[in-house]
Amino acid sequence: MNIKPLGDAIKSMSDEILEQNPTKKKIGIAFLYSTLSANGIGRFITVTAKYLQRTGKYNIYFITGKPYNREFSYDPQIKRFIAYNNYTLMRNISKYEKIDVVVLQNVLAPSVVKFHRNLGQKVICMFHGCFFSAMYGNHVTSYKNWNQFDYCDSFVFIAADDYYFYKRLGFKNEIFVPNLYTYDPHEIKSSNLTTHNIVILGRLNDFIKGVKYAIRAMKIIVKEVPDAKLYLVSSDSRVQHLKNLTRDLNLSKNIVFKGGTFNLTELFYNCSVHMYTSLSEAFPMALIEGKAHGMPVVGFDVPYSNPYQQGFIGVDLFDVEGLARETIKLLKDYDYRKRKGEEAKKSLDVFKIDDVVNLWGRLCDSLLSNDREDYRKLQDEIEKKYWHDAEARKHFETHFNILLQHDYNLTCHSLDNFTDINYLKTISKCNSSNINMKTITGTNYYGKP
Repeated sequence: MNIKPLGDAIKSMSDEILEQNPTKKKIGIAFLYSTLSANGIGRFITVTAKYLQRTGKYNIYFITGKPYNREFSYDPQIKRFIAYNNYTLMRNISKYEKIDVVVLQNVLAPSVVKFHRNLGQKVICMFHGCFFSAMYGNHVTSYKNWNQFDYCDSFVFIAADDYYFYKRLGFKNEIFVPNLYTYDPHEIKSSNLTTHNIVILGRLNDFIKGVKYAIRAMKIIVKEVPDAKLYLVSSDSRVQHLKNLTRDLNLSKNIVFKGGTFNLTELFYNCSVHMYTSLSEAFPMALIEGKAHGMPVVGFDVPYSNPYQQGFIGVDLFDVEGLARETIKLLKDYDYRKRKGEEAKKSLDVFKIDDVVNLWGRLCDSLLSNDREDYRKLQDEIEKKYWHDAEARKHFETHFNILLQHDYNLTCHSLDNFTDINYLKTISKCNSSNINMKTITGTNYYGKP
């Protein structure tokens, strides 16, 4: 059987459409962000742009700052302009290139949105963080500024909690669009799952990633599986606190600080469990990559998207013993981890590349046609397939209650307050005398939960 690679199949399908309607012009889409370097947003931009470009229906552009030493590669047909924060250059680019839609990454300033709208472009805003990440980071006052969403033609969320939160606030232009996966799970080999190797991929210095809890879990894991090894993969150089914790727990032989790498396939192939200890996440590319390689995932129970529960074994936040228990169970039972790995890989069928690319196309079409009815129809279709209101609410409430238990800058607020738009417009920090954050941050930042 002659099966075309996924990208070629999409291109062929698009060519047929264009042949039937040769007068249809390509839509120009520009992704605006400071960098294409090795982070989740860089991966999102380069992967999404690649598949949109391959359809033949779009002209794709990058508007960025100066290149870094370590950047993701991208489709050479995509034009890149070094014009980030340079309004004069961006105005000239818009004059000579046909840019219909600009996608802003984590840029919420009304002045930026208005600038692009004045150029005649539709503006899609994206926030790649998560509502609760800012809470854990003690940035509660930032929520008084979310009325800026009204300036965007569309606001794309990739976090189920966020989508739930802003729907409750009454915004009408929000939409939930899942990320594309970096690796097509049907085109790469699965991990062999025969080792006792565990892997974590992400920013090691970021408290939200919860790596210290994985290290503490390893102290329990090695008692049951002495040859277990945890590989920490990150280009982050600020990891001395984690190395100190590893040394103090006498785990230097069982924990490997791998450093950054773009060749994840070989590493994933030789690991059997993907541990994901983030306290708060949106729609993590790293989790998608692990699942694409057929690795079962053990981690703290954060929402992502409802179909993601397949192949994901969740435990309560901060439950180090639970992390260890579920990881040991996987490492000791090959048939069990193989079954969970297969579930993990299969779960990505819900997020097929051509389906998600089509969502982006329909989103742009509805904005350019000013068809709000089509936009609302798209919202409804996405919710039915990718999103679950009850699950999102459960995780929203769980996070909020955990933060309240730690008196983390929320003691003078309530859950109802945080779903009241009028309250958020005037929100202020709690009285510092009522806050005790040592269990999560401050002087005991890397201590026990």
